[in-house]
This record gives sequence, C-alpha cells and structure tokens, in this order.
Amino acid sequence: MSHELRAGCKVNLYLDIVGVREDGYHEIESLFYPLPAPFDVLTVSEGGEGLRLSCSDPSLAAGENILARAYERFAAATGFMPGLSLHLEKGIPMGAGLGGGSSDAATLLKWLNAAAGALALGEDELSSLALSLGADVPFFLANVPAWVTGIGERLEPVDMDLGGYVILVVCPAVHVNTAWAYRRYDEMLAEGLVRPRKELTLNFSPIKNLCFTKPPELWNGFEKVVFQEFPVLYGIKELILDGYADACVMSGSGSSFVALFSSSESADRCALKLRSLGHACHVVSLGRPAKPAS
Repeated sequence: MSHELRAGCKVNLYLDIVGVREDGYHEIESLFYPLPAPFDVLTVSEGGEGLRLSCSDPSLAAGENILARAYERFAAATGFMPGLSLHLEKGIPMGAGLGGGSSDAATLLKWLNAAAGALALGEDELSSLALSLGADVPFFLANVPAWVTGIGERLEPVDMDLGGYVILVVCPAVHVNTAWAYRRYDEMLAEGLVRPRKELTLNFSPIKNLCFTKPPELWNGFEKVVFQEFPVLYGIKELILDGYADACVMSGSGSSFVALFSSSESADRCALKLRSLGHACHVVSLGRPAKPAS
C-alpha cells in the first residue's frame, strides 16, 4: 500500500538574530507562517524490511538524510519500525529559507505516529523527538502560524490570517548556505556593520505588534548580509516591490522571498515578469489551489 503525503513550506515574515548562546547557537525572534506551496511530495510504500530511500535529487538519498534519521529515532523511541520505501519528490528548493527538510521530517513523523497505534508517542514526546532532528521540525508538526524564539524551539501559536492577500513566493536559482549566513552575520556584527533590530523582550514586544498591522511590517535581519554577497537578490526584491507588492521580505537566510499582494492581477503580472527572468514563482491564494512554478 502506498500513501502520497504533501509537505508544505514555511516563510519568515519577521526574523531577527538577537543573541548567541555559549554553545554557539544563535537565538532568534521570528514569525513563521506555513504555506501549501511550494511543496515536496513524500510517497510512502509499505512492505519489506527497514527503510529504503530514494529522491528526485539523488544526492539527498545518500548519507545522513533527515528522513532516515527521523525513521531511526522514531523506531528507537517506540520500537515501531515498519518496512518502508520512501520516495521524495523535491518541489521546495534547497538553500531557499523555506524549511523543506524540516517539513519532510515532520511529515514522516506524523505518518509514523499515526501508524504506530498503541506505540504512538504523546504530543510532547513527539515534539521533543522532532526538535532533536532540527530546530524547525516541531513547527511543522503543528503547521500553524507561530511566534518563534530561542534557537527556534520555543513556539507560541498566533492568530494570524493572510487570507486577504495573494502571496507570491519567489525562489531564485541562488543557494545561500545557512551556516555561512550566520557566520557572516557575526563578522558584520563585530565590525559594526549590522545590529539587531531590538532587544529580545518575551513578555511585551512592540515589534511583534507591527507584524499584525495591515499590511504587516516585514523584516529580516539577514537581508543586509545576504544582499551584500548576492546583489542579484537585492535586485529581485526591488522588482517585486516595483510590481505593486504591499510588502516583501526575504525568508530565512534566503534566497527565497515572500510578497503580499492585495491584487491577484498584480501578483500574476509580477510572477510572469520574474519567471521570464528565470526565477521560479508560486502564487498562493489561501483557500484556493496554488499556481505552480513554471
């Protein structure tokens, strides 16, 4: 029996780096928003023994794939280890700041937990296991808008609805390495070339309120770092704003962008222009099917 599972993505509508812990991990303050597109497709076929993994990108089926780690850790925690063949069809580009690998892992964990019956983990246990795989994985278990703090592990669900906007996700053919982005941010911070937008205030955040204005005030502390190294991305953001976007921001450490449009016609025209320049675009009207990249 085969099961076809869709793993959506997330965008950061707000992202600021607010500190570095003693263990070297960076603390962030961010607003994560889940989107149905772009998406990966995970086909789960039951039978045989152990785990067999294939991918539309063969390089992802080798070595320490996050899906293999998710399967192994779930099996270790529960004793449930069904024979599975997994095929991952990538639709979420890598190095785009959209959380594709984390979404894939969460999608598999939810399927395993539903299939495990009496061996299934409780919500907190599953979330802890997800966190061991990556800071963003627990977000995709709930898959609702969330204010995110710490290294990404502290989630506060928020009541936010972008249903009044048409959302354009632009995925340029540029790979931005997240580890490089954090390292370069630290260097520029030490040189006084960037600074956190605000002090971290967990109980009352005026910045947090700005995310809920209409249109939201979007912000990403990585933009100055990434645009300096990849000026083509700065140019893409300018094109999006020139296309009558209400708001636009880079997602994660890049290279993707999320833009909000009040007009579906403006979103479509902007997508057409960007596609003509070779950039993959996804137009998402929440509640209606997404228009795929072309």
